[in-house]
This record gives sequence, C-alpha cells and structure tokens, in this order.
Amino acid sequence: MKNKVNNFYRCFISHVLKGRDGNIRNENGTAMVIALLIMILLLGFVALAISRTTSETVASSNDAAESRAFDAAHASLEIMTRNFNKIFEVKLNPDLSDEEHIKTQKPPVFEDNYDFLQDIDQTADTKAVLLTEGQFQGLTALQDKWELNTTATDIVQGVQVQLKRRFLNNRIPIFQFGIFYDDDLEFHPGPRFNFGGRVHSNGSLFLASPDNGGLYFSSKVSAKNHVYTDVQKNGFSYANWGDNVHIRNASGNFVRLRNFMGSALQTPNNGSPVTTNPAPAIPLPTAYANANWPTDRGAFQGNLLANQKSLDLPLKLKTNIAGTKLDLVELVKRGKAVGDVANDEDGNLVPVTAATRDDKITASERYYNKTGIRVNIADSKTKLPGCAAAALPTNRCGIRLEGKSDGLGLEPPAGEARGYLPRAMRDGYQATRINGERFFIPGRQMWIKIETVIYNAVTQVYDTVDITEDILSLGVTERAPMLGTDFIITEAAYSLNGFPDSRSIIKLQRFMFAGASVPNTTGAISGEDYLTGLTPTSVPFQSANFTSTSILPVSLSRHNYVLAGDVTAGSCATGTLGVVKNGGDYSGNSFTGDNRAHWKDATVGPIDGVTECVVPFPINMFDTREGLYNDTDSVFNPISVYAANVPWAGVMSMVDIDVANLKNFLDGDHNARMPNGLVSADIPQPNNIAPKSGGWVFYVSDRRGDYDFDGEYDMEDIFGNNDGVLQPGEDLQKPGQPGFGVLQTDFINEAVRYTGAGNTVSPDIAAVFDHKYYRRGVRLVRGQTLPGIYDTANPKNTKGFTVASENAVYVQGNYNASGVASVGDPTPHTDYIPLSTSSGNIPASVVADAITILSNNWRDANSFASPFDRTGRTASQTFTRFAMIGGDSLTSLHATPNQGGDNARMSGGVHNFKRFLENWTGDSLFYSGSLVNLFNSRNNNGAFKCCERVYRPPNRNWVFDATFLDINRLPPGTPFFQSIQITGFQRVGD
Repeated sequence: MKNKVNNFYRCFISHVLKGRDGNIRNENGTAMVIALLIMILLLGFVALAISRTTSETVASSNDAAESRAFDAAHASLEIMTRNFNKIFEVKLNPDLSDEEHIKTQKPPVFEDNYDFLQDIDQTADTKAVLLTEGQFQGLTALQDKWELNTTATDIVQGVQVQLKRRFLNNRIPIFQFGIFYDDDLEFHPGPRFNFGGRVHSNGSLFLASPDNGGLYFSSKVSAKNHVYTDVQKNGFSYANWGDNVHIRNASGNFVRLRNFMGSALQTPNNGSPVTTNPAPAIPLPTAYANANWPTDRGAFQGNLLANQKSLDLPLKLKTNIAGTKLDLVELVKRGKAVGDVANDEDGNLVPVTAATRDDKITASERYYNKTGIRVNIADSKTKLPGCAAAALPTNRCGIRLEGKSDGLGLEPPAGEARGYLPRAMRDGYQATRINGERFFIPGRQMWIKIETVIYNAVTQVYDTVDITEDILSLGVTERAPMLGTDFIITEAAYSLNGFPDSRSIIKLQRFMFAGASVPNTTGAISGEDYLTGLTPTSVPFQSANFTSTSILPVSLSRHNYVLAGDVTAGSCATGTLGVVKNGGDYSGNSFTGDNRAHWKDATVGPIDGVTECVVPFPINMFDTREGLYNDTDSVFNPISVYAANVPWAGVMSMVDIDVANLKNFLDGDHNARMPNGLVSADIPQPNNIAPKSGGWVFYVSDRRGDYDFDGEYDMEDIFGNNDGVLQPGEDLQKPGQPGFGVLQTDFINEAVRYTGAGNTVSPDIAAVFDHKYYRRGVRLVRGQTLPGIYDTANPKNTKGFTVASENAVYVQGNYNASGVASVGDPTPHTDYIPLSTSSGNIPASVVADAITILSNNWRDANSFASPFDRTGRTASQTFTRFAMIGGDSLTSLHATPNQGGDNARMSGGVHNFKRFLENWTGDSLFYSGSLVNLFNSRNNNGAFKCCERVYRPPNRNWVFDATFLDINRLPPGTPFFQSIQITGFQRVGD
C-alpha cells in the first residue's frame, strides 16, 4: 500500500509540473488539484496507519499466545518438580508408578486449553560422588542425574513451548556420620573421648568433660537446635564435669569450647529464654541466647553450627508430611501386611487389611523387609507373618515348637513328650528335639517362622519363601560340651555326622552353661536340685568339626547343668529308673518333670555304676539394668529385698544366633544336606543376579509374652518402686501416638513389678525355664568372623552382614574383629584385625531396640550367681567392629524418684549408648563403627544405671570406621538421607 501511494504521488506531481510547462493558466483548477493532492496524501497516510496497526495487532496476539503457552509449560514443570521432590522426600528411588504419576498430572489452571507432553528420565547411571557444598559437604553420596521435560501446546492456536529442568538426586548413608542422634545428644564422658567422624543432632547438643579427660571432635559438629555448654540436660551445671571440650577448626587446629561459648547458656540472663518448654514436652533447663555466639562460633571456622536444618530419614519425612503417628522405632518393628494380625491401637488383635497395611514408604524402610532372612517367634500361629488364616493342622505356616513332635500345632496326647523334632538332614545328621516341657506356658504356644525376603520391583510386593524346616534341621540347641571324662553325652548318635547340634544357627536351648554355681532354690528337695554344678578337671574334647572352647572360652571353668535323674540299667529313655532329680514340680509353668524322651545318656564325673541323664533347657540370662529400679544402695538395697532370689523383671529369655554357623551355611557348606534342598544361593541379596552381592540382613523378632502384640514391653513405671505416678522421662510415646500421656503398665499379662509377692524367683529356676513375660533378647555369639566378604578386586561385589531386631541385641565376645595391630588413643580404624584393606573386614551393622556389649569373659551363670554384685561379673578385653542403630532412655530434669547413681534422670550420654553389665575396670572395649540413635527403647526400657550394682565402664578405645565413607563398603540395609539439587533450567528450541 505504501509503495502504491508513493508511485501515485510521483506521477501526480509530474503531471502538474508538465501542465505548468504547457502554459495552463487556470488558477482555480490548480487549487483544486492541490486540494485533491492533499486529500490523496491524507488517505494514503490513513491507509498506511491502518495497515500497520493490523500487523502489530496480529504480532501482539502471537506474542500473547506464546507467553500464555510459556506460562502453561512453566506451570507443568513446577507440578512435575513438586511431585518429583515429594517422591524423593520419602523414597530413595522412584518406581514406575511414581514416574507415571509425574508424567500424567497436569497443571489444573491450564489443562482445558493446552495439551501437555510430560516426561522424566534418569540421564546418567548412579555413581558415588564426594559432595563439595551444602550441609553434607565432605560426605559421599550415591548420585543420580534426572531431567524433567514438558511441552505445552495451545489447543486452538497451536503455539508450543518446551521447557527442561535438571536435577541431582543425592542419597547420603547415615553411617557416614560418626555420631548421629535424632533427638538431643549428650556428652559428659569421664576419660578422654575422641571418636571422630561427623556429629549431628536433630535436637540440641549438651557438651561437658572433666579436665583429666577431655572431649575431642575432629570433624564438623552441628545441631538443629542449640549448643549448650554450661548446663546438662538434667539441669546439672557443667561444673559437675568440666568444660574440657575441643573442636578442630577448618585450619586443622583444636580450639577449646569453653562453658560460656555455647549458642544457649543458662547464665547470663539475656532476654527471653530460648527454651519455652510447652506442655507436653519434657522440660529442658532454662537457657538464653548467647549474645556473643556469632563471635564464639567463628573461632571454629564453620565446624560448630547451631540452628541447622533437620536431617530426616524418609520415614520421618513421610510422617511429618502426612501427619501420621509413626515413630522411627518402626524401623526395627515387624511389618504389617495383608495376611497378618496387628494391634489396632486400641489393644485389640485384628486382621491387617488393605487399608491398614504398611504403606510403601513404611514397608521399604523397615529392616523387617530388607533383603535376606527373617525369623519371627510368637505365641500362636495366627501371630506369625502370613499365617492369620492358616488352619490347623493342614495348612503348614511356621512350626509349633512345644507341641507335638511334627510341629503342625496340635497338643500331644497325655503322657507323650512335648517338643518339635527337627527333620533329619540328608547325611543323617539329627538335631536334638526341643524340650517342650520347659518351654510350655499354660494358655500360650510357641511358634516360629523363618523366611527369605526380597522386594520384587515388577510386582511391587515382598516375595518370601518359608525355609523354617531347613534352617531348624541344622539344630535349635547349643552343642553340649565334651569335657573329657567329666561330662560327655554317651549316646552313639551324638558322635555321628559332625556331632548333633554343632550346626545350629538359631539356639533356643542348651545342656550346660559356664560360670559360677547358680544357687539352688531353698524349696527344692535335698539332692533333687534344679541345677547341678561341675568343675571339670580333665582336658576338653577337641575335633576337626567342633571345638568346645569356641563356645566356652574357659573350658575348665565351673559349669551348670540339669541332671534329670539316672538309670541303673539300659538307656535313659527306656532303662530302669534310679533316682529322679528334677527338683520336683515348678508350679509357675505347670511343670511336673522332664519327659524321658528328652533324657540323654551321659557320663558326669567318676563312674559310679549308673548312667546319668541330662536334658536341654531354655537359654536365659539376668540383666541387672533391667531387673533393678535403682542403683544406689542407700535408696534401694536389692540384697535385703530379694535375699537369694532375683526379680523376674531382669530375667531375659534369649535367642542365640550362632554367627559362625550362619556363615558356614551361607558359604554353602550344607548345600547338599538340607532336607528340602535349600542351598545358600537361595538366600537373596540386594543385587540378586549372579554373581550376587550386597550381603544379607538377618532379622529377628521374638514376641513371646507380648500380650497386646505391639512389640513394646508395657511397663513404663521405671522411676521408683512402681509408684504408679507418671514421671517426666517415663512416657515413651510422643504427642498424637496411642498411649501418650498414660503410664503404660500391664502387670497382668506381659510385665512384672520390680518387687512384691510372685515377682521374684530363685536363680536356678530362672535359669532353666521359660516364663510368661515379654522379656526377650537376641544374642550374637561366635561372631568374630562374619558372613560376607570385602571384594578388594571389585568392591561393588562386596557382601556385608546386618543383624536387626525389635528386641534388644546382646553382642557377646569379639565381633567382626580379632584384635588390633596397635593401641592408640584411639586406635585407628585401619589397625583393626582383619585390617581394613583385607577381604575379611566385613561391612557390618547391628540394629535393635537396644544394644548391650558382653565381653569375652561373660558367663550367664555369673549373671544369676552375682545378680547384684558387679565384681562377680568380671569383663575382659574385647574387640568389636560394626555400625549400630539403637535406642536409649529419656533424660529429664533432675527429680526424685530417679534411678540412682551420679547421673540421675539422665540417659547416660553417647559414651554409654552401648550398654554394659560387667565390671570392666581396667579392661578395654575396642570399638570401630558409627553410633546412631533414632528412638527411645521400647523393650529394654529400664533407666540408665551406673555404677554400683550394674557395671563399671570399660576403657573406651572407640573410633569412627571411615571405611563407611566408601559407598561400596556400607552394611546392607543402611538408611539414607535424601538431598535434591536443581542444576539447570532451559527453554528448548529458542
């Protein structure tokens, strides 16, 4: 249009000028021409303006459509990012359903006007990366690279915008922290404590140490809340210990943290307290913000931090987001799946439904569901996993241990012996039958189920296989010692095929236990004691297949056994009876004697013309910390109260796990022997395609006596002699959880009072009978060499070993270490033997309600013979190497009643996180590992006690095991933190 106007203008001017040259004289005509010229010019300009406005309107409309499409694409990307973050807040890895959810959820404002193509991709393989910034700086993460892509297309106009966002998903193992507490972390050690490794508390830090000891931190120390330096959590002044605390700064120099340098101080009064103590929280000492904190913390150059972000595991994040009631103790509890029964939070036992089963996050975080083997023991078949609807006796689901010999669940006929007889192995090996008379509790049964477990990523369920018969065929009994001519079972079958019971992994009974003579009940008839003592005088029997000293470290020490009677002719099972010596009836279990089917021919001491008959009996020990409510003689003297008896509260029924025999099985030693054909390769591992790698989690839950079936010992009245008053530090439940604000005590069904009629028992009875209470423990024996291997040639093929339990775990003797190459302060983790560079250094962890260390010198008999005298339970030097997750007790402000000792109302601090029951004075406990506390103990929930009756601490030669900084050397089942980093944003196609 513009060109046409210009051409017309040029032609018109030319015509006018030509007219003038032709002597045209009409002035009026000239004026008209000029007017027409002006009008035409004006029309041209108008047309030009209209044309330009139209073009700009079209362009502007296109820009607006593109802008709206960009907004739609950006909204799509934000929705995808939010859903992506929500997945990784609670999951380590998304599954296909998660990815599909990200792809299909559209932004609600734009979904009617735009088509969206949304996609998510992992763009690089997972690899180990050293983090160089942020809260996890200096730790190694498993890192994935992810990319979100979205294309938004305008349905009407076809305008299209494509956007892209890139992420890093970092998973940080919890065992890369030297010490991690999910709540307040207390330090007040006596001797020097120099553990090493990163330290973090999701609560507050309380720091104190005496001048003759010292507390040293060689890495970054951080807390979500405050750092207290002039007061401990129970309100005691730092002066009770001292302020000899040192933290290494970023320059590598130790700087002393004085009592006036914390972020929160009790004095001076500086404005409003930082501790508001709103009910129902356990009160903290009143403290105020330190006005000099910015300057004081500066001396540590970023290695001492307060008011930091909470570091939360997926289960806690999920709980916080959903507002549910779960506690991190759920990590060690049994799972809930359809086919199980569970406590409905009102105390009722009900079937688990699709609506009440564990959600995916909870199920994946439980050690119960980690890849490996799980063992469950309960009071009925219904309470075993997957057995709620299994009928008796046709549908085998687990095995009844104290019923008929076939284990199907029926009661034996009158006069017939109780107890399951394990199936014979293919080479003829026959394990000892369970002595059911000593396990039987009226109104209760005893069932066990052993399964393999692995998560099936395709079906998104946990695949399990019942292997109970095969594992029990190895034995359920600790092998009877052969003490020369002093004690030997003489039955012919007892010397065949590597000796019966020498292969047992899960041990529930024994023939003998070492230590001092256990006092016999004053109610026993003379000469018919429940226990008989023996001091061997001859050299113990040795063989290539079995060494008695591997179970009984001091073979010539005193021993205790049950002499059921003798026969003057024939065998114990069928011969002519001589004298029956079973101590008479024990009314507590309706016990009227051992059935002769369980009697074993034996030679005990000098030959006297008769055959002695011995029987197996349950494995029990006495835990003084759990048995006493106070450890100060002036407040409570147990000898004057109990006399020769012990309180039932401390009698722990044990499931012993023979780690050496488990290793033999996993190494394939019995592949051709198992009755149902089970081989070691059938036990799954995290990387379950040959060559398998990753190792195994061995999970144990023993809920015998757990009446309400919640996995918790219902006796919170731990301060005072069961006074019935809810004290701060007794209630283990948190706000919103069932039972919060109520003193949980069930003295009728599963718990027992500390004192009073019927609540005590003679030590010999306690040592050889099962009981009705929920006082159960898991013990690891012969664990110096663990299953697995550190593959030095290809570390990704490493196999580790983890034991987990909702019960307390007792680690007896050397564990994953045989000694040290040097003695330092502390000994470096690299000097533990096997050395850290050798294939024998197995990545290991122990995860439990509570963890107690029993030295190489521990004897169960001593715990019954000297229950209230720690000097009768003398420890010896012991070497251990494993990461641990366990529970502790609560600390509250000092008050009466309390548990006694110097640290009233305190949990004992991190230096007593591992529990002790022996007199360690002068002896060292060597420990290399990681100390992680995520919850308060629900089963071994007795208050911390030291140091009159319960124990004296060891010389703590403890160090962080820095091999955990290698992502390939983590124990199986290790929990991870999650950290998402956004690394890029891009518009595609510009």
